[in-house]
Amino acid sequence: MKQTLYLCWALLMCMAATAQTTVKGIITDKETKQPLAFASIVFNNKNTLSVIADIDGKFSFSANESLTTATCSYVGYSSETVTVTNANHNSLSFSLRFAQNQLQELVITPGDNPAERIMRKVIANKDLNDPDNLTAYTCNSYNKVAYDFKNSNAADSIKIKQFLKGGHFFMMESVTERKYLKPNRTEEKIIATKVSGFKNPSFAATATDLQPFSFYKDNIKFLNVNYLNPISKGSISKYRFTLQDTLFQGKDTVYVISYKPRQHKKFESLTGLLYINTNKYAVQQVTATPFEKGKIDLRIQQQYTNIDGYWFPEQLNYALILNDYPNPKTGMVAEGRGYIDHVVINPPLRKKEFSLESVWIDENAAKKDSLFWQGQRREALNTAEKSTYTVLDSLGNEYNFDKYLTTLEKLGRNRIPIGKFDLDLGKTLVYNRYEGFRFGAGLYTNEKLFSKLSLGGFVGYGSKDGNWKYGGEAIYTLDKRHEFTISGRYQDNLTEAGNYNYGFAQPTRLTLRSYMGYLMDRVREERFLIGSRIYRYIKWNAGFTHSYTTPMYDYLFTDTDGRQYTSYTNTEAAVNLRFAYGEKIINSFNQNVVTPTQYPVLSLSYAHGFEDVLGGNFNYNKIEAVAEQSYFTKNLGQTSYRLEAGYADRPLPYGLVFTGEGGYDKKIQIVVKNHFQTMEPYEFLSNRYVNLFTSHNFGGLLFKAGSFQPWISLHNNFSIGDLQNPGAHSYVSFKVKNKLFSETGLQADNIVKLNYMNIGYLGIGAGVFYRYGAYAYDNANDNLVFKATINFTIK
Repeated sequence: MKQTLYLCWALLMCMAATAQTTVKGIITDKETKQPLAFASIVFNNKNTLSVIADIDGKFSFSANESLTTATCSYVGYSSETVTVTNANHNSLSFSLRFAQNQLQELVITPGDNPAERIMRKVIANKDLNDPDNLTAYTCNSYNKVAYDFKNSNAADSIKIKQFLKGGHFFMMESVTERKYLKPNRTEEKIIATKVSGFKNPSFAATATDLQPFSFYKDNIKFLNVNYLNPISKGSISKYRFTLQDTLFQGKDTVYVISYKPRQHKKFESLTGLLYINTNKYAVQQVTATPFEKGKIDLRIQQQYTNIDGYWFPEQLNYALILNDYPNPKTGMVAEGRGYIDHVVINPPLRKKEFSLESVWIDENAAKKDSLFWQGQRREALNTAEKSTYTVLDSLGNEYNFDKYLTTLEKLGRNRIPIGKFDLDLGKTLVYNRYEGFRFGAGLYTNEKLFSKLSLGGFVGYGSKDGNWKYGGEAIYTLDKRHEFTISGRYQDNLTEAGNYNYGFAQPTRLTLRSYMGYLMDRVREERFLIGSRIYRYIKWNAGFTHSYTTPMYDYLFTDTDGRQYTSYTNTEAAVNLRFAYGEKIINSFNQNVVTPTQYPVLSLSYAHGFEDVLGGNFNYNKIEAVAEQSYFTKNLGQTSYRLEAGYADRPLPYGLVFTGEGGYDKKIQIVVKNHFQTMEPYEFLSNRYVNLFTSHNFGGLLFKAGSFQPWISLHNNFSIGDLQNPGAHSYVSFKVKNKLFSETGLQADNIVKLNYMNIGYLGIGAGVFYRYGAYAYDNANDNLVFKATINFTIK
């Protein structure tokens, strides 16, 4: 028995001698009290005993030896050393003071910069480490966003903080299930959402709201600016990399490398830190923010973990900073945090398992109870977060925030809710050069009256032409998610003569081109239409239209049989298709929002006219097609093109063939997209045509001199067409475009920038366009057109 006891005692002593020492703590900024993501801690002055804090500034480290000191360092901050004791080993706290002068770059002697040598390996392994190059993956994500004032000491923010009882200005949480199948099929299902002040929110936060899922794309896009990724090919010649620290994690080494743009390099750049793990030379952590600041600033923080030999995102944080909103003394900041878990690498996914939308909200997402949320949160809500929900939920209930949310949703569809009806702004606000302002209204029933049926119409009186227009419509939605609708309408209205039709009408809004319209047809029309979205990338519709048209201009049409028409009846059946590969549908605010695709978008419309059917006067076939694309090329800028073509197989009245592609009007000298800037609206008439619009926007790549950073674009536009039997059209002037029409242009945006609501700038610019070739005017000055441009920019 004694021998057994001695043996047990000896074993216990050996275990005690080899027991691990564990230290935990947090690192924060001394001034802002915000956590410092990825700060490094070295114990006992040994780099082999080191750890990197996570995205929340927290760390935990265990060692097989006694830990007596801990030194915390972070690039741009003064280091701090504390003594580790039995009393504080589970709650070490570092509060570092920002000191930019502490950031001292290494002096590189002739030879290879060690940071660049490391970065070459990172770039060489970029495709290997990119999560989007996996065959498939699934994961879950818990996301939280809190909105606050940037300057908590400002008078306005202090008052609101007191009103909110120490809570945040606004807050929301969500839980999502994400899945991916190579090459580009993604789906993010929001299974839970909680928004302060709202009972039934129709929107939610995701980890990728303002940043990519991983930091491996060549360009990181934020609003309307594409920033060059420091780990893209060719970045070494544009970025200055500096090795700031070397840490050790088990068998691997972690290099801490700072980056910023080289002097005199003209490109949209980022600055921050890269933590590179020698295991596959992958990004373990990264921080990034635009080098040049604007009204809106963004900070990105990402952390990756190694799962089954693959580096995968673990935490995605961002801070959106509005420096001058609502005023420069206050500012606002939104901090979003995303925590990713339940990762499965290369599961057996199939395309048919993905829904139509890339991001969508489950119908029960807003109904999760407190027990569900307790199980999803990484840590319990703090006092400020609890107060946010308590105060704002009470206010939301008292003032019915959900009602205002409904109004916002409707505005996105160009409508304003009025009880059980919606005011259609597109049919209420109408203006063109023929009728002037149209005074009237469009009114439709909404879901409060019928869940799937909408009944409505419009009436209006033209201030210039002195005539009434009116119409009625019924729309039945069979499947909202697939946009499957059946509709019928009657209208006595004006339409622009010879206008193009690509089959999928957008909500009617006042546009520069609609302002220019002055050749109008009065159309009395009955129409039936059915359509939906099939698969993910295809939309279709088919319709049957019977109409009676009266030109509101002097006109006579003579057909091939010698019959003459001043007015005519048309009976037409049409089918329209749209294919947009790579297009992503995001369901938010109770509607589908489509994000642009980098691939070509194709549209095709076919119509057949029936003679002697319901009094139809013409038998014809008409085809219209469009291919358009906009894509960004690293170091070059944004390239866009639009190729249009149309064909009618026989002579038809003016209103049924093609005109109106011109965008030059002396009364409105502003660039009109996808129109010819030196061509008048009805200058040419065609029954077959091809138009090509091309542009390349260099952005800020050419000029970067302080605040003067105009965006330079080049345009080249071409058109050719033909018209069968031009003599069939009497009393209206036009040209036949059977030779090549050409124009080129140089556009400079953002020459002058005007503050816009303290969130960005209205950029005022100018463009000059020159008409040349077969349809150039004899006087060279007549071929020059000067136009203004207006756009929005954050910097």
